[in-house]
Amino acid sequence: METQFARGRLRDPRASKIAFHGWHERWWKARVAEPHTLRGDASSIRNHVLPYWFKWEICDITRMDVQSWIRSLMEKGVGASAIKRAYNLTSSMLRAAVDDDILAVNPCRHIDLPTIAVQPPRWFTIDQAQSIRDELATPWRTMFLLDFYTGLRWGELTGLHRRRVDHRRSRLFVVEVNTKSGIKEYPKSSKSRREVPLPPHVLEALDRHLHRLDPDALVFTTITKGRAGRRLDDGNWRRQTWWPAVTSAYYVDTDAERRLVPQYPPHTMRHTCASWLVQKGVPLYEVQHLLGHESFQNTQRYAHLQPDAHRAVLGAWDRLDTPLTIAA
Repeated sequence: METQFARGRLRDPRASKIAFHGWHERWWKARVAEPHTLRGDASSIRNHVLPYWFKWEICDITRMDVQSWIRSLMEKGVGASAIKRAYNLTSSMLRAAVDDDILAVNPCRHIDLPTIAVQPPRWFTIDQAQSIRDELATPWRTMFLLDFYTGLRWGELTGLHRRRVDHRRSRLFVVEVNTKSGIKEYPKSSKSRREVPLPPHVLEALDRHLHRLDPDALVFTTITKGRAGRRLDDGNWRRQTWWPAVTSAYYVDTDAERRLVPQYPPHTMRHTCASWLVQKGVPLYEVQHLLGHESFQNTQRYAHLQPDAHRAVLGAWDRLDTPLTIAA
């Protein structure tokens, strides 16, 4: 019997008696992930996973226990995205126990999770974007213009180096990414590493900004006196630059009314880029490549903005022999 255990032919029932918190420690020490991912995962486990499962032995956890845990998180008002993250981490943890022959099956299977509401993309109009630009300091105006015409993610935009701008071909190359842990030498996914075209007026504005920079320098860095030249931090830039500009920006709507620009976050620049292109008839496949979407489903969120999105439906109604009407 002991020989069979040693050769891995039988599973030792004593191994599955390990407490959840003990298995979590072993699993966490062996985990390979980006530093910023580990920070977010640690917070999720600390807040939503360990408080519930800490003293359980992993062999005692059933599928129904997992479902009850999900229900308890919902009743506490935890958001759907946070619940999904906590569940995925727990499932990964217990799946590792199956892979190590500590558990026979993973109890995290066929679990009903709360639906994550998919918000339609929000974007700025030309007038709204122009009014925000006018509220920004000069260095940020170039950064703002570049993002509206390229749709780069925050990390790609602030991780851009001067040497990645091809002036002859009016292109830039997405390679390095700025993260909380520093500059990462590769982007989010294989499709994120890409070439992005630059309109002439954007390249001209970028050239004016680049002429004083070394080839290996970041294109956009901090400008505060005494702290200039450092990597940009997303939270600080939003607080010190973006929100003051947005909250001060006004535009004139179609009724000639002066209104505040919508209070959208910086990521809306990326949505705006995609929305403008789709509305001008650029195929979704081209937009997917420009934005570096790994999945086409992400790009399909903009499909309703295509000029001919509802042409077939409206055409069918026009062809009805006798339209259904309401008397005046």
